[in-house]
Parts: sequence; C-alpha cells; structure tokens
Amino acid sequence: MGSLKQRILELLIQNNYLTHQQLDEITDVQISSGEKFSSLLLKKNFIQKEPLNEFINNNISLPHITSSQLKIIPAVLNIISIDTAKEYNLLPLSKDEQFLTLVITDPVTILDIEEIKELQGYTINPVIGPESEIAELIEQSYSKAYKPDFKSQSLDDILGGVNEISALPKEDLKLSEIAQIAQEVPIIKATNFILEKAIELKASDILIEPLEKAMRVRLRIDGIFHQTETLPISFHPFIVSRIKVISNLDISEHRLPQDGQFKIKLKSKEVEFRVSVITSTLGEKVAIRVLDKSLALLDIDKLGLREEALNDLKKAALMPHGMILACGPTGSGKTTTLYSILKYIHSPEKNIITVEDPVEYQLKGVNQVAVNPKTGLIFSRCLRAILRQDPNIIMIGEIRDFETVDIAIKAALTGHLVLSTLHTTTAAGSIVRLLDMGVQPFLISASVIAIISQRLARRICPNCKEKIPDQPYFIGRGCKECLNTGYSGRILITEILYMSPEIKETIVSEKLEEDKIKKLAKAKGMKSLREEGEAFALSGITSLEEVLRITPAD
Repeated sequence: MGSLKQRILELLIQNNYLTHQQLDEITDVQISSGEKFSSLLLKKNFIQKEPLNEFINNNISLPHITSSQLKIIPAVLNIISIDTAKEYNLLPLSKDEQFLTLVITDPVTILDIEEIKELQGYTINPVIGPESEIAELIEQSYSKAYKPDFKSQSLDDILGGVNEISALPKEDLKLSEIAQIAQEVPIIKATNFILEKAIELKASDILIEPLEKAMRVRLRIDGIFHQTETLPISFHPFIVSRIKVISNLDISEHRLPQDGQFKIKLKSKEVEFRVSVITSTLGEKVAIRVLDKSLALLDIDKLGLREEALNDLKKAALMPHGMILACGPTGSGKTTTLYSILKYIHSPEKNIITVEDPVEYQLKGVNQVAVNPKTGLIFSRCLRAILRQDPNIIMIGEIRDFETVDIAIKAALTGHLVLSTLHTTTAAGSIVRLLDMGVQPFLISASVIAIISQRLARRICPNCKEKIPDQPYFIGRGCKECLNTGYSGRILITEILYMSPEIKETIVSEKLEEDKIKKLAKAKGMKSLREEGEAFALSGITSLEEVLRITPAD
C-alpha cells in the first residue's frame, strides 16, 4: 500500500487539492534545500494548514491519546534524539518487531516522518496527542531518560582526530592501497579499540555500519543497541578491511555476504568473535558476535530462574529419554540454556554428543561436532552419523527442517534424550510449528517432554534501584555503574510447557490451536512469560516496562 505519506499525497491529488506538477515542484525544491516537505507545501500556498489537517483527519484514521495514557519507555525513547523530538514535536511510545508507535501533535507531521533518518527502517504507527502537553513531556521525558555515558577515550583520540585518511577519495583507491592502509598502526589501533571496548562493556554484538556521511559503531549491551562512536565515512573501508584480514575473509569481495571468525587475547582471557559481512546500499555492514567465555555461566542454578521454574527445568533434564525444546527469538539465550542443562546432567557414565552451527563454547567431557554445509556436513547427516556412536544424550543446535526433526524424534523415541532449539515465540506455538513442519501428532505426543520458551530481561541496576511512589514496582535511576541506563545484567524469563497426559491427548485427538494448548497448559500450572516477568518485576529484579517490552501479552 505504501507509506502514509504516499497515501495522503495520492488522495490530495485525486481530490484536486494538489497536482502532479505541484508535487514534483515541491519534491525538487526539498531535495535541493533540505526543508521540511510540509513546510514547502504550505509555503507554496497549494493548500492551507487547516484544510490540510482536516483532510488528513477525515481520510486517515488516526487514534487520539490523552496525556494520562502516555507511558514513556526509556529504551524506546532512545530511538530518536531530543533535538529531533523537539523539531517535529513527537515522542516514540512503543516498539515491537514491525511497528514503532509515535505520538504527534499535528497530522501534517506524517508528511515529514520519512525525512527523519533515525526513524528509517521502522514502520510508523502515528497517534495524535495533546499539543499543549507534548512539548513539556518531551523535556521531562528526556531529562529522566537513561542515556548511556560512553565517555573516556574515543576513536578520535586513537586516530588523532580526522587526519589525512579523510581526504582520500576512496572510490579511486586500488585494492592494494586499501589493504596497505588497513594494516597501518592507526587503523589497527582503532579496530582493536572497538573490540576491547565491546569486551569492557560486556557487549554481545558489535555493528559497524556505513551511513551517508559517517561510519557508525553500535554495541548491544544487555540486549539493547547503543551508539558509541561515529567517524567520517572515509575511515569505513579501512576498518572493514582490517576486520576481514583478521577474520581470513576476502577483502576484494564487496558483493557477496561473507562469514568468518577470529580470537583475541585480552588480560589473560581469550575472546572469540564471529563475523558477518553484507553489502547494503551505502556500503558493507559488519555484524560481530562477541563470545566472551568468561561471561558464560553455563550453570543451571545461576541462570536466574525463579525456584519453581528451576525445579521444573531440572525435572525435565533428568528424564531418561525424550525431547526438550528451547524456543524464542534470536539472542534470547536458548543455546546457553541447553549448555547449562548438558552441564547439569553430564557425568562420566553418559555419552553426550552435540551437533552445532557453529560450536559456541567448549564443554569439558562432551563431544561437539560443527556442521559444515560447504562440505555437505549438514545437521541431518551429522545426526545419522552420531547415532551410530551410541550416545545417551544428543544436542542439536537448531531444528530447521523436517529431515532433522524426523531423525531427532526417532532418536527421542528409541532411548535418547534429545535437546534442541526451535524458532518460535511461545511454548504452545512450538507444537503448532512441529505440525507445520510435517511431524505427525502422535509422534509429538510420544516424544516431547517439555518446551521452554524464554526471553532475556534486563536487571535493574542494584546501585541505583528505587521504588516507584505509590506502585509495587521498581526502576533504575541511572548511574555511573550502569552507564546511566538504569539496568545492569540480564535475567532469564521462561515459560515451561510440560507435556501432560491431557495435552498429549489433545494433540492426538483434536485439531490443534495455539491458544487452546496454552489455556490447557496454564490450567495445569504453567506460568506464561508475562506472568513470570511480572513476578520478577514485583520482586524488584526487573522493571515492569522491561517485562512489557519483551514478553507477549496473554
């Protein structure tokens, strides 16, 4: 259907408020001047402000919201700067996988949202708020917002400011020149600085991205990305080339995606990095996963589970055979949960084999196999091979297709304990997903022991935690210890669905619906992700805003 702006402009043209020639004229002026689209439209007197507002209100259904309904979430607030919020008189309210909800005071603002670079990539869901109160709310919200403080040394310090590299015309540089500059001391120091800063701040991911006029570095800390550095775009090809060199990637390849890895030793500990390079419209984007083994607890008692959920998980892990599935979005800690279960049940009497892509952490006494699609060593082929190794326990990194799940279920039915991950959002949804993959209902009923759906929620910083007046919840005020975010570390929230006789019977005998399975599981004592999260919020471990951000509503 296109954007809201496109819809409004098409309707204006259809209703003779605007002509195609006038639209082209405004667009040309905007490109050359950079002025707001709405300002140019009104300045040209093609349409007056009040009729335009009335037209948008009559043709685009925009919800209205009162000041008492406005609930500002700091993590969402950080998407745009205070300057942008003031300039356009808007505030971000909430965000999910698809939409970013913005409160605006003037319907005409819809015509300008596409110009805001900070909002590019989001599907915007606008709501109208009270104009008299939004300006004051912007000041109040941003004054209280938790903005990470990354002061200390910066990349500019490392590179000595913008030096002669900035003046180099990168499009004219030969590959040999880029390779040579990438090996020079300032670039090596700058790359090492980015990596060391990520380790110091306990980041799980690093993004190095090209923008129109700058190179941006972002770190994912406790599940949230924070911008830490920007440099002139001229530095970008050299930083990327340096990362390619240490990852044993092809620095001459700029079109196809590349994956690699490398290790560095810092303060007597070894940290591994997994690298992915893809090409965007503005240049190559680098995503780096930080695998700091010193941070991996791999201890089932230290996952942060509530006692009831921990006992449920241990009970499932000690079953002699069957299948345990961990589900949740990427980065929710599924593999760490499975590793912790393996460590909990490991003993010299058991033969444990894992099949992973890739092997993230080495487990002492466990045989770990890395798949390699380039050589044809895929999950299903690995599974067939290791079943001939007489294992007691098998861990499969991820179930992606029917062939893999078919072998896994047959192994679970023939005396093996099988652990794996599945990309679904809820425990009940995993059963429906298995059916969609072609698994017969009676096989699910006979093989699956339990399904763990999980999320990682940020812990409130203990150094600046305070109770919200007149509420049973807590929040982090923000301090130096938590980089002014109000959070430090993360807690695991789980939803554990046990395959009770009633659920097994329902799977075999009826047409399955996710909601029905969930209701039946809750009737048997399952706590949903939202309920587990609210229990953590009431105990002051995390905030209610964080729970609402990461868990689906019941």
